[in-house]
Amino acid sequence: MHFSAKAIVLFLLMSCGLITSVFAQKQRVIVVFYDRFQFVSQYPLEEIAKVNQVESSAVFAEYQKSITDAFTTFSNDNFEFVPLQNVQYLALRKQTKYQLDKFDGKKYNATNLSLLSLENFQRLLQQHQADFILFVNWYSIEKNVHTAYVGDNNKRFPFSLHKLDYDVYNKEKTKVIGKGNVKLNCGQFPSDEMIQDKSLKAASLKACYVDLINELLKELSATKK
Repeated sequence: MHFSAKAIVLFLLMSCGLITSVFAQKQRVIVVFYDRFQFVSQYPLEEIAKVNQVESSAVFAEYQKSITDAFTTFSNDNFEFVPLQNVQYLALRKQTKYQLDKFDGKKYNATNLSLLSLENFQRLLQQHQADFILFVNWYSIEKNVHTAYVGDNNKRFPFSLHKLDYDVYNKEKTKVIGKGNVKLNCGQFPSDEMIQDKSLKAASLKACYVDLINELLKELSATKK
């Protein structure tokens, strides 16, 4: 069977169009992570540093790497996450304010974009071909306990509870999600290593972040309906 050059060109154009259509369906989300002042812990930095085998001054970087890796490597047919480069991150930080706010009647640590013009906001999203921008406004580590079965008895182990505040804006600079004290779910039965480390080891939190991301995407999908 022979095909004319015109038919081949038409086939290639149609194929490219289908591929472009598939990629166009994926929603992109810019992620702006918390800074050092939005990262707090009831555990001493020295203890967290020891668990992570780093200096106290490197604890923040360890947690930033962990959450960044979780978002950027997350695989989904409908969404993908894009963290800002350092220069853009710093520039955006100068045009944002952080304050207590309410969304759906509930208080949380929020991002105020009143200093950022709609034009600059939309330009940023267009540069990244993004549909939403997610601000992680607060990350806190609280002292907690985990109850586990040891033989015939329950035993309470010192454990940590991780909580995040975040909000999401769409292309129109309208806030579509605002949540506070969102617990990082590390499963009902964490590993022995996680119990021993009190869930303070940043590298072991990736699965916990994945659960958080999946819940976030359910909400984002609902905003599109």
